[in-house]
Amino acid sequence: MDIKKINEIDQWIIGNYWINSEIEELNEKLSIDIGSRWATSENEREAANYIMSHWEDNDLKSFQENFNIKTYKFNHCSIEVDGTKLDSKPYHRCPSIKLNNQLIDLGYGTRREADDSKGNIKDKVAIIFRKHEPFTEQETISKRVEYIAKKGAAAIIIGDPKIGRRMEYSSVWDTRDPDSINPPLPIINTSHEHLLLLKKYAILALKAKIEVQTDFYEATTSNVITEIPGSIEDEFIVMCGHHDTVFDTPGGNDNTSGAISVIETAKSIKRTFDKFNITPKIGIRFVTLSAEEQRLQGSFHHVNNNYKKLKPRFVLNCDELSTGNLKGIVLGFPHLRNFLQSQIDSLNENLKIHVMSQLDGHSDHFPFLEAGIDASHPWRWRYHGRYPTCEYHHEEPDTFDKLIVKDLKYYVTSFTRLFTRLCLTDPKDWPKNNLTKKMIRSRLDMEKENEIRTS
Repeated sequence: MDIKKINEIDQWIIGNYWINSEIEELNEKLSIDIGSRWATSENEREAANYIMSHWEDNDLKSFQENFNIKTYKFNHCSIEVDGTKLDSKPYHRCPSIKLNNQLIDLGYGTRREADDSKGNIKDKVAIIFRKHEPFTEQETISKRVEYIAKKGAAAIIIGDPKIGRRMEYSSVWDTRDPDSINPPLPIINTSHEHLLLLKKYAILALKAKIEVQTDFYEATTSNVITEIPGSIEDEFIVMCGHHDTVFDTPGGNDNTSGAISVIETAKSIKRTFDKFNITPKIGIRFVTLSAEEQRLQGSFHHVNNNYKKLKPRFVLNCDELSTGNLKGIVLGFPHLRNFLQSQIDSLNENLKIHVMSQLDGHSDHFPFLEAGIDASHPWRWRYHGRYPTCEYHHEEPDTFDKLIVKDLKYYVTSFTRLFTRLCLTDPKDWPKNNLTKKMIRSRLDMEKENEIRTS
């Protein structure tokens, strides 16, 4: 397509979308009317049905990809020391527990600090800080917890780095390690301020009463999918983002922002193709995924259910798009780097393509990467350009106002323009992807011992 026509299309995309955006209406529906969307809950099921009907109302044929997951709910969580009740949230998949054991302060919970306790960890409640110990080589939280468990601790209380008695629903699993699913012992979060109290209690050799009640069960959830077919069979690219949240939060940033970007980009591209009578060579699949907050189970199911034989040419996963302005796209593998940079340069937005030095297991792009598929995520907050609202995820204050509408409009128009170019590019002009799952597994086995670089 000639440059004059591309410029005309770009102008129409930007003008049309900035005028006709439905971001605020979607945010109100998902973040306010429906609210928190723990996968398999009534609210999450309502959200999935709403997304499907919304796409249908905009002439996008849609369907739900149903599957069962291993899920859970917390009925009670408490920490009490010497009659004082302290802030507490259970970590993901924390088992039920009731104990009254002595506290021990292990600092940051590093292997060195655990060894320095000289065997005094056994049957005690270890307290550690979630941050990394200054000036030392970083140890993943999963490895720190695993080592403390091997030393015989009865439970671990982890202090949240945030101030103001804020706490996240956090996890200690590492998706790069297939065996890292359940925590090796009960783990509870407490606030930064109450961690400082616990340190004083530990000096006095006081005991902590801890009680957690958790129900584990299986239930059904679904990914929501719509497709714009291409003229070449079995050729497609994917855009995805999860619509679920953790307990008790509407997830304005995490991840109402990402889900809306998928919903709106699908509509924007459909309108563009209809307006200019465009038939793409490569089809586009849009997916709002469920159960991201439950160890990426929706994404793992989608990859295993759809891509055993055919690989998408490219995957863009959208998560927490209100954490920073769009600065580019981050790939898992290098072979698309120059190709995508040439495509994104034509947007004239000074965006850059980068490649992660390690495979990032923190969001729904990871199951695609593990399968050797060219998956990516937008470059938002890492390294620079981090918004204060970047801190708001996995907690109650991540409300509707944390979604930044103007930023999301820019994301959607940029994605629409980029995907239009990509799906009009002949598959023979794309670099080949010769990666195998075996090759990726070998790489992950080397990387899983190390913290993922984020700065």
